[in-house]
Amino acid sequence: MRGSMVGTAEPAPQMRRTGADFRTDTCGVRPSSLWSCRPPVIALVFVFCLGILPAAAQSRAGQDLTPVTVQLKWTHQFQFAGFYAALAKGFYRAAGLDVTLLEGGPTINPVDAVLSGAATFGVGNSSLLVERAHGRPVVALAAIYQHSPFVLLARRGDGIDGPKDLQGRKVMIEEHSAEVLAYLHALGLSPRTLTILPYGGDPLVLAKGDIAAISAYSTTEPYELLSNRIPYQTFNPREVGIDFYGDTLFTTENVVYTQTDLVRRFREATLKGWQYALDHQQEIIDLILETYAPNLDRRRLEFEADTTRPLIIPDVVDLGYQSEARWRRIADQFADAGMIPPNYSFEGFIFEGPRPNMRWLYVLLAGTSVLVLIAAFLAQRFYRLNRILRREMELSRILELRLARLAATDDLTQVFNRRKFFELAAEEMDRARATGVPLSVAIIDVDNFKRINDGYGHAAGDEVLRRVAASIPTWISTPHVFARMGGEEFALLLPGSPLEEAGALCETLRAQVEELRLPGQDIRFTVSMGAAAADPEDTSFEVLLARADAALYVAKNDGRNRVALRMVELDAPAAFIG
Repeated sequence: MRGSMVGTAEPAPQMRRTGADFRTDTCGVRPSSLWSCRPPVIALVFVFCLGILPAAAQSRAGQDLTPVTVQLKWTHQFQFAGFYAALAKGFYRAAGLDVTLLEGGPTINPVDAVLSGAATFGVGNSSLLVERAHGRPVVALAAIYQHSPFVLLARRGDGIDGPKDLQGRKVMIEEHSAEVLAYLHALGLSPRTLTILPYGGDPLVLAKGDIAAISAYSTTEPYELLSNRIPYQTFNPREVGIDFYGDTLFTTENVVYTQTDLVRRFREATLKGWQYALDHQQEIIDLILETYAPNLDRRRLEFEADTTRPLIIPDVVDLGYQSEARWRRIADQFADAGMIPPNYSFEGFIFEGPRPNMRWLYVLLAGTSVLVLIAAFLAQRFYRLNRILRREMELSRILELRLARLAATDDLTQVFNRRKFFELAAEEMDRARATGVPLSVAIIDVDNFKRINDGYGHAAGDEVLRRVAASIPTWISTPHVFARMGGEEFALLLPGSPLEEAGALCETLRAQVEELRLPGQDIRFTVSMGAAAADPEDTSFEVLLARADAALYVAKNDGRNRVALRMVELDAPAAFIG
């Protein structure tokens, strides 16, 4: 369990406050405060601070440390490196806090622990918003992961080429991964179309053959599957625009309202710990192995650390940053999946710790000092808003580019997919009709592919497809469009090539494929091809493709490893025998 509990029993009543009671503006203070900007003023009143700050430090040093308990949402691993670093480097102690970390696991729900008072703070995810909508007074303090690690891992083969192929199959999903359910909803897969089982954290269940897919963290479970040589494929919610926050620090409204200064100190010390952990990865891995999880494999922790940093993106976004606009999008997607009410108002859900109220300093300032403060406030506000806008625009641009590439590319072979092929083929068909330039198409099928999968495994079958897809385009010097149509079938579009020329090229490609071998393995494979040329009477590209498919059928029936052509004016195709 690495998510936030949804639909659990309501804990004992706690003090409730609306977001307006403690919510702050962008600068971190209540809007009504005169002191509503970051401290450029300290430069003007430094003399006063020299007298105040030492006294405050001596007062803090003389106090006992405040005990604080943090409920982690999984067992000890690099996922919580920032907390370990903050403890080991003394960041919590310097903030006046005595912090205890509680290890999580599949049966532990951080939201229950925090709301019951067993923990002061917890680590959740975007499901916290669903908890809030269900009346549980949680407050998000800092989004550590800007992108969620939640993915679906599925077996290779068995007719599973995409997430929609999971329909009617058994899928294991963590009870507290609401965003995975939102992902399935976006794909049109409701819980009624799947057999959903609870997932306890062991990815090796995929090897047993009964389970089609599991919810997982992209930073951990893939390593276990790779280490055990279990072939798998990844379905990422971000590929369809489900881009949620990941691990998020949270507490309750009551704690925020009654202990705001403690919340602020804990949040700042934790983020400082995360910065240290990301800057000193090997040192923190040593700490985890020595203190928290001595039985873990170092290479596993290094894999986790390397895959965690791109989710936190500390070089792009400030650690812990939360965007109200992005939470709004997350809320809308939860609402679309029926998990929260439409247009749900999460007022008070996002926390920004207030800074000390120093309104009394304005009494000492006058004239030009006031003007300087106003100018500094306005400059900082516009700078911050501009920075946030540029950051959001850049992230949106990156996502759009990635989605565009994914929409046109086959995931396994990295050539065009079926949808992109039909799009380009329709354009070439229109051009051929308008100009009279020849247009040919060929269907390519790997012979006896099921025998390869059954005899050598799906990993070998996948490698055969990759080798074919990587080789064929390099042997063609004329304009062409090459794509995977699905399974072991490919298609080749040849603008400007009459049928005879296309047939000669296909025979060359067939002979070249026959010479291919998998690296280190004596696995032989061949292809059969069927080709046809466009005719003025063709009503659509599908008609042309059907003739090529009929030619392929002849080549397969004639013994495979053949090229057959479908002539428009003849009832039977001629065959090039390889």
